[in-house]
Amino acid sequence: MKYLIVLSLLLAGNQSFTQYYYNDLLSNQYSNNQFQIIKANKIKQVQVKSFDASGQAAEGFSLVQEFSAGYSQSTTTSNTAANISEASITNYNADQVTATNEIAKGVETKVAYTYLQNGKLETISSSTTDTALHYQTTEKHIWQYSNNGKPVQMLRIKNTTDTTFIVFSTDEQGNIAEEHWKKKGKDIETYFYYYNTQNQLTDIVRFNKRVQKLLPDFLFEYDAQNRIAAMTQVPAGNSNYIIWNYSYNDKGLKQSEVCTNRQKELIAKVQYTYQ
Repeated sequence: MKYLIVLSLLLAGNQSFTQYYYNDLLSNQYSNNQFQIIKANKIKQVQVKSFDASGQAAEGFSLVQEFSAGYSQSTTTSNTAANISEASITNYNADQVTATNEIAKGVETKVAYTYLQNGKLETISSSTTDTALHYQTTEKHIWQYSNNGKPVQMLRIKNTTDTTFIVFSTDEQGNIAEEHWKKKGKDIETYFYYYNTQNQLTDIVRFNKRVQKLLPDFLFEYDAQNRIAAMTQVPAGNSNYIIWNYSYNDKGLKQSEVCTNRQKELIAKVQYTYQ
């Protein structure tokens, strides 16, 4: 299992989805909520164990996240069977993630977060530097909200000059319903968000040009405590979807994640322990 997949399940800011409402706002909110639970329970260390499809512990794999005495910083380190080591530092302020710095295979990725006075995410600024090739890319997301606190637009600026406008609309309940990507006056991508009667996000959908119809990218299910119990990921142009099932301990922290394929065969399993 790749380090970035597991790391995204911790508190370093999930960058694995392309839908910006989910990737930026919802994932940031989730990470901050998990950090608040960690801090409230005075947890100093999180250990992650990975298991393969046969149920055997992944040989040579380790991942540990440790928190500083004042919960202003956490350090995550990992190793794989291929002897690849990665490290990440996350900074916090006012119970919110403010910055991450990750180094892997000679590539350094820095991400900074700023917030409005009401606690809503204002900007995400990232830079990736390849120390071997001496090459750097940058990207900034600038969020704008309506008077009622709903996101209406986000500017995605790559390398200071390449700007994409991400425009949002809401449904009758005030939930984000559509996400439109616009560049040079043209629509280049659209995502649709669907919800259950409790206004919980259940589907992220987009138009598939190959089959000429709307198809889901992600499906979500929830438990009685309103936590995500399962997430189905559907790869673009591929019917072999995967399902992640989540379990939690009595403190509300993730205890395990089990990944299965369409045939319900085990692909991988992740277990968390807290100290």
